[in-house]
Amino acid sequence: MRKNLLSILLLLYAGVQSVMAQSVVLNYKNGDILGIDVSLLESVTFEEADNHEFVDLGLPSGTLWATMNVGANSPEDYGDYFAWGETETKASYYWDTYKWMNAGQSNWDQINKYTFEDGQTSGCWYSGGSFVGDGIKELTRSDDAATRNWSSKWQMPTREQFEELINPAYTTSEIKTRYGVKGLYVTGKNGKSIFLPAAGFRLITDSYSVGDDGRYWSSSLSPRYTDYASFLSFNSNGKLLDTVIRALGCCIRPVRIEEKKQREYVDLGLPSGTLWATCNVGADSPEEYGDYFAWGETEPKSDYSWGTYKWCNGTDRTLTKYCINSSFGTSDGMTELVPADDAATANWGGEWQMPSNDQMLELWLNTTSTLTTQNGVKGRLLTSKINGKSIFLPFAGGYDGTSLYGEGTKGCYWSRWIYQGLPNRADYLFFSSNDIYTNPYDRYRGQSVRPVRKK
Repeated sequence: MRKNLLSILLLLYAGVQSVMAQSVVLNYKNGDILGIDVSLLESVTFEEADNHEFVDLGLPSGTLWATMNVGANSPEDYGDYFAWGETETKASYYWDTYKWMNAGQSNWDQINKYTFEDGQTSGCWYSGGSFVGDGIKELTRSDDAATRNWSSKWQMPTREQFEELINPAYTTSEIKTRYGVKGLYVTGKNGKSIFLPAAGFRLITDSYSVGDDGRYWSSSLSPRYTDYASFLSFNSNGKLLDTVIRALGCCIRPVRIEEKKQREYVDLGLPSGTLWATCNVGADSPEEYGDYFAWGETEPKSDYSWGTYKWCNGTDRTLTKYCINSSFGTSDGMTELVPADDAATANWGGEWQMPSNDQMLELWLNTTSTLTTQNGVKGRLLTSKINGKSIFLPFAGGYDGTSLYGEGTKGCYWSRWIYQGLPNRADYLFFSSNDIYTNPYDRYRGQSVRPVRKK
């Protein structure tokens, strides 16, 4: 909840400032200083701590989706219902109670905010056939129920963000039940999910389709009509983006976008156009070892063995995924990691992936390798024969069981391909003080990942 507390600001300098003072000086811990002219302030807003959880579905836009609705206490809780552009709940949802109407009016053609040239000349946003409205098609933050009820970090999703959410290229969707509540599970290519309960909607004082349909407001007006807004609709028959009258009461699932860390890369001028990252997954500098991953897993762990490996049932002859030989488990014909199982994609985003064996060979053939120590860390400096630029690969070693081997003497970097001769192994780039080559290795072992991307 937000509180307008101008008096608190005044108390900040009461007793140490003259009653005639016109400014306050804020001294930040980092040394920054900000002066504020009090005479220009209308109010001061204090936000409570933001403890709302979110899920990163690995979407191209970087949108993070909240785990629950505004007004809810759990993912399966319906939460509150809002008319579009309103920030508080109410008892009745129709035009006669809608906030953005001309005084005393109760018909859709008397909407006085968020209007555009839609050809409905009977609306008050036209005069003599000419458009006189405001032309605003997206909610401002002051009228956004997610922002107003949670914090400025959150907002209602745009129509485009909903389109991305249900795009089969990025997610899969399935109607399921969670703790007795029917709803839509949306799962990203990285394997992470959100649950949207089928909360129905409110019209006048009644609730409709509760437990059968889900209707979630976007922050966008209908592309065609001022009196309609865009929303996500789903039920057991499917899902789609639709539009409905703004006065209806629907649920809101907030989103936020955090600035992604910009990952640096080097263009070595390689024929394929492959760009190589400057550091490993889990590292913040070229010399850091970073994290270690079993092949096809996206999180580090404490024990690397067949008994803990994700894609088998305890042995190298019981593979459950990425197997082309039934002697080694369930044969599925898959030889290359999908994005959800790619440690580079899952941790850095959709533009990154683990290198293929071909990309590793290209790197090897088009660079010169020099044994070196960089900032106290031993490794290999690979310098392009084409443009002279370099990347540094540290001798990070690798895990077998709970033990780290080869630290400071060997580098072991996974590719995204299995070794087709033995599907219980995957190709990797190996180098030491004497050698550098590609080779297959047991998939359960914990090794480094150096991401690549295209121009």
